[in-house]
Amino acid sequence: MLTRSNYTLALMCLLLAGCTQSSVRLDTDGQPDWIHGRPSDYPDSSYLSATGSASKVEMAKDRALANLAKIFELQVREDSTTTQDVQTHKSDGIESVQASARIASTVNVYTSKLINGARIAEQWQHPADLTHYALAVLDRAQAGNNVRGEIDRLDREIAFTMANAETQANDLKKVAALQSAILMQTERNTLQKTLKILDLEGRGKPSSWNLAGMKAQQLRSLQALNMRAIVLGDSVGELDELIQGAMATAGFQSVSGEQAYTISASMETQEALRKQGWYWLRGTLKLRLVDPEGVVLGNKSWPLKVSSQQKNQLYQRMQDEVDKKLKSELKSTILGFATGEA
Repeated sequence: MLTRSNYTLALMCLLLAGCTQSSVRLDTDGQPDWIHGRPSDYPDSSYLSATGSASKVEMAKDRALANLAKIFELQVREDSTTTQDVQTHKSDGIESVQASARIASTVNVYTSKLINGARIAEQWQHPADLTHYALAVLDRAQAGNNVRGEIDRLDREIAFTMANAETQANDLKKVAALQSAILMQTERNTLQKTLKILDLEGRGKPSSWNLAGMKAQQLRSLQALNMRAIVLGDSVGELDELIQGAMATAGFQSVSGEQAYTISASMETQEALRKQGWYWLRGTLKLRLVDPEGVVLGNKSWPLKVSSQQKNQLYQRMQDEVDKKLKSELKSTILGFATGEA
């Protein structure tokens, strides 16, 4: 899968766009008609537009493009689904449950190719205070075609991946295929929100797939997996409890018996060091996945470090770091082992 960032589709695209100039139409006050209203040369039926002003011309251009991007940014966030991430956190021996809202808005690294027609269409400088003004415009049809092309590509890949998941005999690879489809569908949903802004009718291009349904299907497949965890080494304590908690967060059900996928975990730390009034503890968290036939599917390790002014707090803080790392990385790591991408 392509790498994704938590930045807005339009903002990345528009700020990378080229700039051109055109003639300026003045109103009766000697100002362009777009300073305080709709630009007559760029009607809303065909263009999205925004203005920016500043003491310097380049800054005015940047602000116009940024304001145009906000049209997408604000509406995509407003229309996005807010999901609840429930995580347990352990500090000083006390476990608490924290629910945090996050906005599902994911785009890939090629977003600059999707809406590449944004440009500075006109500029004007006030003769009295010398303030620079700029008008940024985006052709709805051109940008819409770019987004539809990317949506079409994703639809083909999602359909292929879902078909592969349905026929996959290997349970773990089936879960991994569903995860790949979920990530693509999440990206597609963001593009659909963008397309609805460009589409005057506000329809965009509805999807044949439902993200909630895909997640429910993956959860059922996850729960059908035979998965167990064993601890090979633990120099900080409670690693078995932490790995069990991370498995539950990821959706894996822990079972006993040898006829299961086995997650082997270990945590090794170095001697604590004192430097400039602070104590430092470094360690390495390691994971290995073995299939029911004993074949090693993958290994991964993460270097961790914590600090404290009190030496007796180091191991508790390291436990917290291990807990955070496992809950954020376990699922993607295990599924990456299944596909060879971890």
